[in-house]
Amino acid sequence: MLPATVHRVATFRRLSRRAPAILASASLLMAAGCDGLRLPALPARAAETTVTVSDSQTKSAAKVIKAAKRSVAVDPAVERGRFDQIRRGLRRLVVAEETYYAETGGYTEDLSRLAFRPEGGTEVKFLWLSRGGWAASGSHPETPGKDCVIYVGRDHAAPTTRRDKRSGREGVPVCDAPPPPVQNAPAAPAPVAAAEPPASATPDTSSALDAVAPTVQMRVDLRNLVRSQESYFGNQGVYARRMEPFALQYLWHRGVKITMLSANDVAWSARATHESRPGKTCVVWFGPVTERPATEVQKRVPEEPGTPACDD
Repeated sequence: MLPATVHRVATFRRLSRRAPAILASASLLMAAGCDGLRLPALPARAAETTVTVSDSQTKSAAKVIKAAKRSVAVDPAVERGRFDQIRRGLRRLVVAEETYYAETGGYTEDLSRLAFRPEGGTEVKFLWLSRGGWAASGSHPETPGKDCVIYVGRDHAAPTTRRDKRSGREGVPVCDAPPPPVQNAPAAPAPVAAAEPPASATPDTSSALDAVAPTVQMRVDLRNLVRSQESYFGNQGVYARRMEPFALQYLWHRGVKITMLSANDVAWSARATHESRPGKTCVVWFGPVTERPATEVQKRVPEEPGTPACDD
C-alpha cells in the first residue's frame, strides 16, 4: 500500500472513533443557540364572538321579562283610568245590544254587527249569550288577573269578577277595585297648582239600560212580551190578558208601561208607552187578531206578527 493511502486510512479511523463526541458537542451548541429564539405569537382571536341561543333559552328569558313587568308596581291612578275605560265600554255595549235586539229580536256576539269597538287597549269577551240575554267581561292587558263584568237578562246567574268575585245589578258594570294608594310618610308641602277635577270621583252605579233610547226600550219590552206570551201559552194553553204573570220574568225598562189590548187562546195585541214620550206609542200583535193595533200619533201598524211598530 502506498504511504499516502496509509495516511488517509489512519486519519479516517481516528475521526470515526471521535464522531460521537463531535455530534454531542454540536447538539449542545445548537441547544444553546435556540435559547434566545422566540416563536412568533399566534394571531389574536377576534374580539367579537357569536353566541347561539336555543329556543328554550329564548322562552325562558321571555318568561323572566314578563314576570319582571308584572312585578313592577302600577300607579293606582293609571289603573283607575283603565277601569274607567272598561266601564264605559261595557255601558256602550249594553246600548248597542239593546238596539240590536229591538230591531232583530235577538242578541249577537259579533261586535262588527253592533258597530262596537272597545275603548283604548281594553278587551271585551262574552261569557254567555242566549235569546233572553247575555253577559260579558272587560279587561286590559296591563291589569292581569282583574276585570269588570256586566249582564242583561235572567237566563243565567249574575257573573262575577275574576279576582274579587263581585257581581252587581243588571246593566251595571262591576269591577275588581284597584289597590288602595300606598300611605307614605308626609312630605314637605308643595306649591298649590291649579288642577282639573277627576272626570269621575266614584264609579257610576246606575244601570246602563237607563241610557237606552226610550223608543228602543219600548221595542225591547214588546219583544220580551212576545217571548213571555209564548212561554205562558205553552203552560196555560191561552195568552195572558194582564201583565202581572210576567212580573218576575223580565226586568222591564224603567219608565215603560205595557198595556194588553186584547188576548185569547189564539191571538193577542199590546201597546207600550214611555213617561218621557207622552202621546207616542209602540204596538205589537200576534196571531189572527180581530183588529191590528196602530200607533197613536203616526197610525203605524206592524206588518209582521211579533214585530213592534213605533211613532218616531
